[in-house]
Amino acid sequence: MNEPILRGNAAVAAVAENLGFLMPTGELPADAAIQCARVVKVDWIGPDGTCGGVFICLDQGLCEALAGNLLGRLPGETVNDEDIDGTVTELANVISGNLLPALYGTDHEFHLQSPYLLPPLDPGGRREAAVQFLEGQLTVATEAVPDNSRILRRAVDRT
Repeated sequence: MNEPILRGNAAVAAVAENLGFLMPTGELPADAAIQCARVVKVDWIGPDGTCGGVFICLDQGLCEALAGNLLGRLPGETVNDEDIDGTVTELANVISGNLLPALYGTDHEFHLQSPYLLPPLDPGGRREAAVQFLEGQLTVATEAVPDNSRILRRAVDRT
């Protein structure tokens, strides 16, 4: 298997497939335009006061499919904004919990804050995953306080 374009792609695709019953079809280019119908942020606190945030951006098709799958809707049944908001925040929480150890190693403990919705705009940050699904697109970016580098080295730096 080829090395993924972005290190977080495998973790993100696995979570979305296993939790949301979504079908990953491939990776998006690292510089692909972000399609954001919903943006969720999960703030985290790590060892020795390190901190940051994980941004999860989903397009409308993926939002609707996720909500329908998690809520057991039949094909053709609609989901409302409240259904979508609840399911995308749950997915963001699980993605964050799986992505942080994949990026920074499993020897750190991360405390996740409650996920919250942001306006549907490209949040910036360092892009960690960009995955195409049969149902739509999902992109993940991270932000970290610059001082974190003394504690958190990316897992790729440990090889």
